[in-house]
Amino acid sequence: MASNYSSPSLFSSPLTIDQLIDVLDLLKRCGFPRTGWHNLGLRLGLHKNTLDVIKRDSHTTNDCLTECLSKWLSRADNVDSKGGATFDSLSDALKSMNENAAAHKLDQESKLISLIALVLTVCVFFMPRT
Repeated sequence: MASNYSSPSLFSSPLTIDQLIDVLDLLKRCGFPRTGWHNLGLRLGLHKNTLDVIKRDSHTTNDCLTECLSKWLSRADNVDSKGGATFDSLSDALKSMNENAAAHKLDQESKLISLIALVLTVCVFFMPRT
């Protein structure tokens, strides 16, 4: 009989600033247009003032997106009220921007990441101890 086991997913687990490059790379692979960083930041719970400072202090849209995600991963402003810094909230923000293809790809990649992490956890748990 097939099991429909559903483990706690990294998809809804909080992300940290240590994962900034991973989130940037993931958004790039998902086809998210970097020019949408400001709208994304608002939907992730960052204040307009925070985003205005990022725009003022950054030289490129890449810099803006990087700093926007850094603030999000640091849970600045109202990030927690929007679900926190999780793949779920990032996907929800993309969907609310009608970036449905990017959100779908993010969902698929994030689930794969969660599965890999689960397998690694199980492998470490069952490794013989010396």
